[in-house]
Amino acid sequence: MTSTTHEALQGEDIQVSIHKKPFCLIELDVKAGKKIIDEAKKEAIKTVSKEVTLPGFRKGKAPEQTILKRYPQDVERQMHKTLAHAAYTKAQKLAQVSPLNHNAKITFDLKNCSEETAELVFSFETEPVIPAVDPKFFIAKPVNRAEVGEKQVNEAIKQMRFFFAEWKPIDDRAIQDGDYIMIDLDTLEDGVAHKVFRDVRFEVSKERMAPWMQKLVQGAKAGDILEGTSEADETATEEERKEFKPKQVRLSILKVEAAELPALDDELAKKVGAQNVEEMHKSIEKMLNEQASEGARESLHEQVNIFLTEHYIFDLPKSLVVTEKEHRKQQLLKDPQFKKKWDHEMSLEEKEQMDEKLFQEAHKAVRLFYLARAIVQQANISITQQEVQQEAINTMRSWNPAAVQPDNIPKEVFALALSKVILAKAEDYIIENGSKEEISN
Repeated sequence: MTSTTHEALQGEDIQVSIHKKPFCLIELDVKAGKKIIDEAKKEAIKTVSKEVTLPGFRKGKAPEQTILKRYPQDVERQMHKTLAHAAYTKAQKLAQVSPLNHNAKITFDLKNCSEETAELVFSFETEPVIPAVDPKFFIAKPVNRAEVGEKQVNEAIKQMRFFFAEWKPIDDRAIQDGDYIMIDLDTLEDGVAHKVFRDVRFEVSKERMAPWMQKLVQGAKAGDILEGTSEADETATEEERKEFKPKQVRLSILKVEAAELPALDDELAKKVGAQNVEEMHKSIEKMLNEQASEGARESLHEQVNIFLTEHYIFDLPKSLVVTEKEHRKQQLLKDPQFKKKWDHEMSLEEKEQMDEKLFQEAHKAVRLFYLARAIVQQANISITQQEVQQEAINTMRSWNPAAVQPDNIPKEVFALALSKVILAKAEDYIIENGSKEEISN
């Protein structure tokens, strides 16, 4: 965005020119007249008089000329502050341009000052100008809703049974299909190992393991360290095969186990909060359907976010984007593994790339917030305290499953919850009023 200048605004004993700069930065070129200067000087003398003691005079009662003669530098410094405050107040009232918020940084530069006139420049960030959003331009692409049938329910029940399984070590024979192995995996580049993952359990089967890995571990035992080459999956598309790059790998087998699953009976059902197997089956089917519907909804929401960020471009206050970026970075650094990688493994170039990635993500997030808020206001969409409180409770529970007391939820969590609710409401509004989405199984 290039700088644009409004014609000078004329007020009583003051002139103001407004310059709009990139990143929502406003500059006010202000020319203050004699009346404002005289008032500022008089106020400065009064302030200095109250701060100094002169023989024969009570504080604040010394003659103006005496204060001017004895403390000229103090008066001048105070006058500049008083003049800046008075000029800014009058200029802002005339220009009708407000800072971003109460905490916004306002800087000023006193270009020159005489008894007749003073020229000052004030700089501060202001609210962005949000373009009007027309939901009719949103065209939803078909969304495939995850299939939920007997096969999926039975698989979910099987995975639940693994939670209560008894794991028995196998150390008297070679690995075979149906076993479970705990492994570490590294890639090898020029003889140097790079961690892929640690302590991950795999079922040795063609359904649960890549063919190249299954072939590699067949006949091995716990404690073996194997080397091989990764291969594209047989089900990969032609495009995926072209993009796939084989890698040399080192696979360490930590444990070989067999899983003894609990019986599928009413006792198991009660462990998961159901009265019997039939009720457990229905409950899991309901949960899977809710997850499938939520997954489809999230896919549509992501389409809306892409639509908004690609079609509605506008300047943002840089301070907000930087603050959001730093917040995201600090959240990442709370993860001990990421912090270790950041402190000891990442190069300066990689850190710069990560910072740029976080900046772009923050820019998108802030822009979405402003657009969502504008949509909610434009469409007069209601948001209740109960909705925000429930979202805040859900957020707290995602961090800590323990019981949450609504009265003890931090303000910053409520602010995050409000942003989430506003965005979700705006997304739903765009979906409902745009071209109707198609959800297929």
